[in-house]
Amino acid sequence: MIEQIEGRVVLQGESELLLRVGPLVLRLQYLLRQGAFIAGSEVTLHTHLFFKEDLIALFAFREREELALFRHLLTVPGVGPRTGQGIVAYVGPAGLGQAIKSGNPTALLTVPGIGKKTAVKILFALRDTDLSLPKEEWREALEALLALGFDEGEARRRLAVIDLLRPGLTVEDVIKEALQG
Repeated sequence: MIEQIEGRVVLQGESELLLRVGPLVLRLQYLLRQGAFIAGSEVTLHTHLFFKEDLIALFAFREREELALFRHLLTVPGVGPRTGQGIVAYVGPAGLGQAIKSGNPTALLTVPGIGKKTAVKILFALRDTDLSLPKEEWREALEALLALGFDEGEARRRLAVIDLLRPGLTVEDVIKEALQG
């Protein structure tokens, strides 16, 4: 997979970014609402390569947390990459986390193409997910604690008090801290 890409901005539109990477110019799916770039500037973006029979696209994000959120959203039935990117751009990780905690879908209704039914479905699907770690790592830490004999509520409580956004934090570090706390 293509996890990260560095290059020089050629052109930015409402929903795409042309990026020169060596002799190639790549078209990235990137919403202007995610942040504007100046043509000619050097950028580093976190990416997700999406394959479907009618679409092959490279979706780009400024922050690793945005990419992690995007990947969480792709696990929700009925949420495709464009909707997921819209949620990242309009709501963001913190806004979605708050919406999940409160159970209030209002923030999601600001995203073009999302109605109340879809917003509620997204909140319901993500209600037990910690958005601060990429889904695979969070699930791995949770499963490790369950295998060590913790009940699910206690394992989730222990994971919730750890600062999961620290740079360089590994799943092993998270498990060790959870066992101590």
